Amino acid sequence: MINPTQLTLDSTVGNLPSYDFQVKAATLGEIVAEKFRQKPELPGVIITHNSQLLGMISQVKFFDQMRLPEQSRLYYKNPIRELLSFLRIPPLVLSENFKINAAAITALNRPKKYVYEPIIIVFSNGSLRLIDLQDLLLAQSEILLKTSKMIQCKPEEYQSEIPQLFTQDNDDDEATGLLLESKSLIKKIRKKLSGQ
Repeated sequence: MINPTQLTLDSTVGNLPSYDFQVKAATLGEIVAEKFRQKPELPGVIITHNSQLLGMISQVKFFDQMRLPEQSRLYYKNPIRELLSFLRIPPLVLSENFKINAAAITALNRPKKYVYEPIIIVFSNGSLRLIDLQDLLLAQSEILLKTSKMIQCKPEEYQSEIPQLFTQDNDDDEATGLLLESKSLIKKIRKKLSGQ
């Protein structure tokens, strides 16, 4: 993980603070609740079965379900997979090499009810970790602020970097690539910078 001041357009989600909280599908809900109480900074829990990812439950969604006494009785004493099956939240899973700006755009383009959910990051060694959306957006803001300052200082020198803000070269995710194309916006920015 790097210092926020060291972030660049090429920084990836693997550089961001992440959290390692995984449980097996058979783990009781009360064990997950206890861990969340001990570590309130955890954005969620990753649930696996036979070392395979089943899904993720955010801490917010977990405690939303536990507000009613009958639900807390049901989910505390049963395996966490039952709450996961009930919630059916599709996780956003990204490679550690996914660029921060592209990850932020992808995360914010999820359906509204999932937009604030944590993101699962897959590292090259196969480990899974969670990133809080707030950390991702703060990193993106830092990158955009630095880029804006660079462009204001030497607009002609940095014009070639503008397209990187709006495109993603991850060939393994064609849908994301299409989602991130924004050629008309790039043209408008270039015209503004060149004074046309």
